[in-house]
Amino acid sequence: MKKTMIVVLSMLIGSSLMGVEPLKKVYINQIVGHIAIDITVKGIIDGLADKGYVKDKTVDIRVESAQGNAALAAQISSKFVSQGADVVVGVGTVSAQSCLKYALEGKANLVFSTVTDPVQAGLIEALEKPSPNISGVSNFVALEPQLELFKKIQPNLKTLGVLYNPGEPNSLSINKRLEKICESMGITLVLQSANKTADMPQAATKLAGRVDAIFISNDNTALAALQSIIEIAGKAKIPVYLSDTDSVEMGALAALGPNQYQVGVQTGKIIARRLKGEDLGSIPIEFPDKTELYLNKDAAGKIGIEFPQDILDKASKIIGGSGK
Repeated sequence: MKKTMIVVLSMLIGSSLMGVEPLKKVYINQIVGHIAIDITVKGIIDGLADKGYVKDKTVDIRVESAQGNAALAAQISSKFVSQGADVVVGVGTVSAQSCLKYALEGKANLVFSTVTDPVQAGLIEALEKPSPNISGVSNFVALEPQLELFKKIQPNLKTLGVLYNPGEPNSLSINKRLEKICESMGITLVLQSANKTADMPQAATKLAGRVDAIFISNDNTALAALQSIIEIAGKAKIPVYLSDTDSVEMGALAALGPNQYQVGVQTGKIIARRLKGEDLGSIPIEFPDKTELYLNKDAAGKIGIEFPQDILDKASKIIGGSGK
């Protein structure tokens, strides 16, 4: 009788265990920590939750930062693949690229997020032709309206400086576009590179005395050093413009760009579609649904700039002053 009871209990326990499916694994490799990237990751987690994949309950979500280091990004992606991730998420171009070979070999499902130019980065062949095992969301928005905004705020803007990391393909792509646009608008473009965040303040110092304004367009290395850059620009009495709206509160003058949280939510929903069985290669690349305009009145006051009323009327958010 005792042996029979043991056998029955063993069978019941075994049946119970067999009925419990392991959690799906979504492992996120973010290139660096700064406001835009961090809020994108939050959006990804919330977007998954909206589709029933709740962190630590119905899905195993892990987040690791490569701290701006391409070699570390590669190590993280390799580890995630070896740990059997159902989806590896590359937040930022370099992190996404670090998982590319595994996706192309069929060893990983890669969803990228906040990648400015996925074609230039080699993640896909063409926007209308996603690659097998790869899809994602770009954070690219048109550059022309941004420069038109800068000119309205600063009618005498003649020289625009750009800080960027030459190791970030998205920044190289943006710079090529800026060269053509600036030429057509009569603006002299001055490019200043730095290979790592620690070198950005020195690069900003070199740039500040030569330009009328500094522009940072989605370069993660520069954004990670944003506070120092803003302080240097402030001493030179020149504004800092961004494409990243969430970082305006740190002291930049203005930004016309995507809502990075929503970019993350869009990404989370693509991940959920893969977890439910869809082939990523059949899911079109997505872009931000809209742009938002953030203005910083406190930053404007410090450098003697006053926003035109029509610009204020269009703002999604105003920092300082009466605010919105």
